[in-house]
Amino acid sequence: MDCVLILHLLNELIILIMKQQENPAWILPFLLFLVVIYVVISFLEWFLHYYFMHMNGSLSTFLLSNGVDLYNSHMEHHKETKMDQTLPDDCIEEGLVFNMFDVEITLIVCSLFLIVFFVWCCVPFFNERFTLLFLLGVTFVISLVYFTSWSSIHSFYHQKYIPTNVPLKNNNIIYSPVPFYVPDHTSSIYQYLFWYHTLHHLNKGESKGNYNVIFPFFDFVLGTYTPKVDNTLHFSKNEPRTPSETWLQEHLVFDIRILDNNRIEYRDDVDSPWLPIPNMEST
Repeated sequence: MDCVLILHLLNELIILIMKQQENPAWILPFLLFLVVIYVVISFLEWFLHYYFMHMNGSLSTFLLSNGVDLYNSHMEHHKETKMDQTLPDDCIEEGLVFNMFDVEITLIVCSLFLIVFFVWCCVPFFNERFTLLFLLGVTFVISLVYFTSWSSIHSFYHQKYIPTNVPLKNNNIIYSPVPFYVPDHTSSIYQYLFWYHTLHHLNKGESKGNYNVIFPFFDFVLGTYTPKVDNTLHFSKNEPRTPSETWLQEHLVFDIRILDNNRIEYRDDVDSPWLPIPNMEST
């Protein structure tokens, strides 16, 4: 079925490219459609991370009572992650990437397809220019690119490469139609995303933010974006439980920056020198 869908998509794309020579009016609607898809994925990424993986809000009780528990495995990932974002050799590798059979993928893809169907049915701006099959096909390809990119980039944040479709050290298998790739650590986009995600790990408890991972947008919309480490609120209510939390209590507020090769530096204030962030374990 997927092969048939992709063939139909390619056929329609070729037709659109040929029509472009005579009438380029489809380009702007198509770019607008891509923006819509980005915004929707950003929301779903935020929603899954905030509610399913961190169990914030009253929705967490409903999810747990219905057997949906992504919280425990995700908390293991946070516990394993050192302050410099590296991981121990015996880390749980499958916690770094998406498996094509994960419930998250089913939820995101089904939600995307339903939203695209709704937009196509209700917005003449789109249904007068594109067939539903074409937009669903584009959505399918974008979903594939997104999940591959998410897994590749997130695992590289933590300096791990996870092979696909082969047994890992615990004999679990990460299934993926395409292998993951190694991002360019010198890219300004990658370094911004890594900076963004590192802040998610270094802020604790109520101070935690930056729930988007590779599609930042809804953190800004929903007020969960944070541009620096600030654990003042968390340690005003909680005592440190680990050496890394003791260090964070001693450095309540600080900035970080990302250098090549995933190196992280911090400074306590604008007059302080930049220093390498400690390689301290969370547990």
